[in-house]
Amino acid sequence: MKKWFILLGSLLLGLSACFIYMNLPYEFKYEEGELREEVTSPSGRYTAQYYDQMYGGAAGGVNLFVNIVSHLEDDAVRTVYFSDANSYFHIHWLNDDQLAIRHLGGGDQSIVLTIGQEIYDGTGKACRNYAITKHYTCYSKKSL
Repeated sequence: MKKWFILLGSLLLGLSACFIYMNLPYEFKYEEGELREEVTSPSGRYTAQYYDQMYGGAAGGVNLFVNIVSHLEDDAVRTVYFSDANSYFHIHWLNDDQLAIRHLGGGDQSIVLTIGQEIYDGTGKACRNYAITKHYTCYSKKSL
């Protein structure tokens, strides 16, 4: 009976460690890619930057992400959108705090994000991370 408790305790400890390892250290931040477009918000408070990111060599593909540069916070950079690249992608500001992202092809992944409050992660990893969901409303392919 004692061996079963030790086995069960070890299994629970291992699963807990795996859960923590897979979820807590994930950062929703992308920096390496080719800059495709920059669009400044109406008041100049933010700049949205759209990037392509190649992966996997000849048999790979392309991801895209949008970073927001906050000019009021010493040009702090935050990723607000990440997805696989499809045929059509366009960003524009609706107002000073809302960025409209139109992303078609392979399914509609278009969304309007409120800067500082919402993010979109096409993989869904950010939406499973406690530290990220504590600060942002997170959307993924499944939630659209």
